[in-house]
Amino acid sequence: MRKTNDGNSFLALTGNLFFFQVSHALFQVSLIWAVLDISGSKQTTGLLASAVYLPYLFFSLPAGIFADGRSKVSIIRWVCLLEAGIVLLIPLLHSLDNLSIRMMGIIAFILTSVAAFYNPSRDSLIPLYLPESKLLRGNTIVQVTIQIAFILGPVLAGYLIDLMGAVQVFMLIGVLFLFAFITGFLMKHPALEKDIQIQSLDMRTLTDILDTLKNDPVLIWLLIITVVDNLFIMGPAVVGMAILVREVFNGSASDWALCETFLSIGMIITSLFLMKWGRKIPLGIMLITGIIMDGLTYIPVKWASTIPLLWAIIFFHALFIPLIIVGRTTLIQKRVPHSLQGRFFSLISISVVGLTAVSTALTGLATEYIPVQDLFAYIGILAAATGGAALFYKPLRTLQNT
Repeated sequence: MRKTNDGNSFLALTGNLFFFQVSHALFQVSLIWAVLDISGSKQTTGLLASAVYLPYLFFSLPAGIFADGRSKVSIIRWVCLLEAGIVLLIPLLHSLDNLSIRMMGIIAFILTSVAAFYNPSRDSLIPLYLPESKLLRGNTIVQVTIQIAFILGPVLAGYLIDLMGAVQVFMLIGVLFLFAFITGFLMKHPALEKDIQIQSLDMRTLTDILDTLKNDPVLIWLLIITVVDNLFIMGPAVVGMAILVREVFNGSASDWALCETFLSIGMIITSLFLMKWGRKIPLGIMLITGIIMDGLTYIPVKWASTIPLLWAIIFFHALFIPLIIVGRTTLIQKRVPHSLQGRFFSLISISVVGLTAVSTALTGLATEYIPVQDLFAYIGILAAATGGAALFYKPLRTLQNT
């Protein structure tokens, strides 16, 4: 296979990603806060938040197959355009006095169903724009871009919700999705893409993945620890934090948004470190250390007594998250053939975002019976134990960055 190095298209991809992620960050914060404010029910909020992630369980695998068989650039463009139209339904229905919590849940489900097609195309595009020697740096740049977007998104959402109300914020989100659509036209179709596209959709599109897993147990371990870790960690991170700020500390949307901001700042700091020195860290150690510390650093939330202290804990917690994301993505790009990467990244989407749907619903239910601060301690211990178990599998633990 010919080598590739299209830095301009990679930069265009990061620009598209920035607008896409800002839009989704705004949407997530606005949706959860609006429902929590309207319904006052933590269980309802948890169930609705799960609607944002549930489609990944159903559509991630078809999205991966689609990404391997069609133009990844075209998929990204269409996703951005469709999401602009979908999110603008919320202010439209509100203006017609037909907006309900049930309808917001339906719109959230449809929006995320479309979004499920974005990540497999994005992550499998990166190796088609960058040579293997630049993959870790490229993945780190992608994570920095995402976290900058997640800083701006919640901060904007927090202040705009307080200023004008959550429903009106959705109009801005629709415009940002249109900006993402426009930047998509700066990306070139990779020359290598036609050489690796699957030609027909049949059972081989699934059995190829199973064969790859059977021949590479490291990938099986990667999927298992990803599923278990995210089942424990994601619900409290998404819904639990909103409940903690609002119910325990009587905080505002801005207070919650700043939790997300400190999370992103911590991730950016580590991402910049990985951009400079990441190639010197063994991939296995990077990944396992990230998972263990991702859990352990949530335990102190139990003793947080003020919102500023909570921000400090979240910042420290965030320092270890890029070790997981960058390490996992680079591992897949290095070990999985190009022609299968869309499908494999779809499995990761199911493991991460799809399990978030289950985890958020369980968190909303659990916090009706368990103090939310205690819940953070419990899931922190369980998540850390997941990473600890991976230490016993030598092929993953000793995996190098070459």
